[in-house]
Amino acid sequence: MSYENTLQRLRPDSPMLFAALSALALVTGCLFALCGIAGIYVATGLALLALFTTVAAKYPAPALGVGIWFLGLFPFEWGIQTGVLPKIFGDESVFLLYLLAFPLLYLMTGRVWQKGFSTLYIVLAAFVCSQALGFTVGRDLVASRNFLETYALGAVLLVLVLQEAANSNSETIANSVVWLTVAIAALSIVERIVQRNPVMEHSIDMLYLSPELARITEGVYRPYVSFFHPSEAGTFMAVGVPFAVRRWMQRRSWLSLLGLATIAAGLFVNATRGVWFGVVIATLLLVRNAWLVTAAITPVAAVGGTIAYLAFEATPFMQRLTDPNNLYSRFVYWSLALKIFVAHPILGVGHMQFGNVYLDYVRDLSNVAHFDIAKVSVADNMYLTTTVEHGALGLATLIGMFIAAALLLKSFRTRLLALGRVGEAGLAQCALQALVIYAATGCFADLDLFTKATKYIFILVGLGLGAGARYVATGSDVKRAMRPGLLEETPS
Repeated sequence: MSYENTLQRLRPDSPMLFAALSALALVTGCLFALCGIAGIYVATGLALLALFTTVAAKYPAPALGVGIWFLGLFPFEWGIQTGVLPKIFGDESVFLLYLLAFPLLYLMTGRVWQKGFSTLYIVLAAFVCSQALGFTVGRDLVASRNFLETYALGAVLLVLVLQEAANSNSETIANSVVWLTVAIAALSIVERIVQRNPVMEHSIDMLYLSPELARITEGVYRPYVSFFHPSEAGTFMAVGVPFAVRRWMQRRSWLSLLGLATIAAGLFVNATRGVWFGVVIATLLLVRNAWLVTAAITPVAAVGGTIAYLAFEATPFMQRLTDPNNLYSRFVYWSLALKIFVAHPILGVGHMQFGNVYLDYVRDLSNVAHFDIAKVSVADNMYLTTTVEHGALGLATLIGMFIAAALLLKSFRTRLLALGRVGEAGLAQCALQALVIYAATGCFADLDLFTKATKYIFILVGLGLGAGARYVATGSDVKRAMRPGLLEETPS
C-alpha cells in the first residue's frame, strides 16, 4: 500500500482514523492505569519537553529570557510536589526543561558548541566537588536540596547560558535582564507602599517580617517580592544594575532613564546596606582615578548623610540604618564562625550546619549586642559561612572561582574591543560588574544560601562569556592563520 493511499484512508472523516485513535486512547489509558500517577507525570513531561524543544530550537534567546523571568518573578516556594520526584519549584522549571532539551538542540539543529572553555569547566567542577565534600561531615535534606539548587544547578546553568548565548541574539537576553530588574524594582516600590505581600502571608514555615511585626519591633517593613528574604530581592536587583546602565548609555531614551530611576528607587526601599555597598564598590572599580573620586565625594556624602540623619532621625528607616546593635551582633556571629573554623579547618561542619553547631562554641556573650543568641542561623557573611561549613578548601575554591570568572570576563572584554565588537564587550563588562556586586555584597549576607540570586549570578556570567564567544574564537583562528610560520606553510 502506497503512502498516498494510507493518507487517503486516514482522512479526518474515515472510520479507520476513528478506530486508530480509539485504540491509541485505549492503550494509553491502560498504560496510565498500570503506571498510576507516575505515568501521567511522565507523559505530561514528555509532551512539554517536545513542545519546549521545538520552541527553543527556533527562538533560543526568547526562551532563555522566559527562563530568567520565571526565575525572578515566580514565588520562591511555589512548585509541584509530585510524590515521585523531589519537589519541582516553578522558578527553575523552564531552565530544567531547557537542560533536558539541551542535548537534543545540539544533535538535531545547526548549533555550534563553543570550545576554549575547558579551564572554566574544570574550575566549576572543582568548586562544586569541594563544596560537596562538606556532606561527608554533616548533612540533612534541606541542605542537600539547597546545594543542588544553588551551586550544582548554577554551575550547569552557566554552561547552558554560555553556549546558548553564543548561538543566539545575546542582546535579547540582556534586555530580558534589564526589564526583569525594572519589574522587580517596581514591585518592591508597590509592596513598600501597601506594605503587604500575599505570597509571604500564606507561606508555611517561613519567617515573614509583616508590617505588624515590624511596628512591634520598631523595625522597617522591607519588600520580599517573590524572594525568600528582602536581602535576596535587593541582590537580584543590584546585579542587574550594570545591564540597565548599559542600556541607558546605548539608547539615551526617556524610557531607559525611567527604568534606571525605578531600579534606584527599588534598591532604596529595599534597604539592604550590603547591596548598596556592593553597587558602590563595583562603581568605584569601573571609574578611573577611583581614589580621587572617593576623596571628592566623601565630604559631600558626609554632609548629606548628616543632614539626612538630623532630618529623619526619628523614623524607623533611619534608626535601622544607624543602629549599632546590628553591627555588634554581626561581630558576635563572625567571632563564633572563626571559633568553629579553628575546630574544623579542612572540610568544615557541613553545608548549612552552622545553625546546628554554633551554640557549642558560645562561651560568653556581653550585653553590648542585644539579641537572642539562641536564634542565630547564619554568620551573615558568605565567606565566613563558607569557611565554617566547607573549611579552608571550600573557601579557596569559592574565591578561586570568582577570580577565574573575573579574569576570563576581563580578558574577553579586552579581546572583543580589539575585534571591534563593542556591544559584546559591554555585556562582558556588565557581567564582570555583576560578579563584583555579588562578591562584595557577600561580605554582609549569606548569598550562597539564596537559591535565586546564586543561580542568577551564574547565568549572568554565562551571558557575559557567551555573548562574544564566537567572535573571540573566530578572532583567535584568524590570528593563528596569520602567523608567519603558518603563512609560509600555506600552499599557493
